[in-house]
Amino acid sequence: MAPSIGRLMSRRVLGVALAFRQALPRKAMRSPLLALALMVVFAGTVLATGAINFHSTILTRGTLSEPVHFNTGAVKFQTKGSVDFVTVTVTIDAPGSSGWHAHPGVVLVTVASGSVVQYDEHCSATTHTALSASSSFVESGDDPGVVRNESTSIPAIVYVTYIVPTGTTALRINKDNPGCPQN
Repeated sequence: MAPSIGRLMSRRVLGVALAFRQALPRKAMRSPLLALALMVVFAGTVLATGAINFHSTILTRGTLSEPVHFNTGAVKFQTKGSVDFVTVTVTIDAPGSSGWHAHPGVVLVTVASGSVVQYDEHCSATTHTALSASSSFVESGDDPGVVRNESTSIPAIVYVTYIVPTGTTALRINKDNPGCPQN
C-alpha cells in the first residue's frame, strides 16, 4: 500500500524541521565567532590611547644625507643611512598626556618648564623636572611609553628632537595601553 499524501507531507515537514534544528546551532555559533573576530580586528583602534591636552609645533626639519659615526669621549653617535632631524616644541597642558606611543627612531627630550612623568611598559615612573639633573630623557624602540603632566595647574613645555629615517612622516606610533592605570 502506498503512503498517503498526509504521511508524505508530515515526513517532509519533519525532515525540514530536523535540518533547521541541526543548522540552528551552527548559525548561533557564527554570530559570536564573527563578533570575536571583529573585536580582534578593531582592538588596536579601540585600545590605542591618544594624546590629551598635548600640543606640538615643528620648529625645524633637516636631513643628514650621509651616514655618520662619531665616538668622542662619553658620546657615541652613529647612523646607517640618511636621517632627518625634526625639532619640535610640545606643550602639555595640566593635566595632559602623550597617550601610549612609540617612535620610529630615536627621540631626545628636554623639559624646559614644568614637570612630566614618563611611564614605561612595566608601569614604572620617572619624573623629569625642568632645570634638574633629570630634565632630559630618551625614547626609542617599539615598547610603549606615555609622558604625562600630572600637575593640576602648571603646563609643561618640552623640546623634542626626533632622529628618524629620511622621509618619515609619522613621528609617533599610537600603542595600546600595556595594562597600566595611567593613560
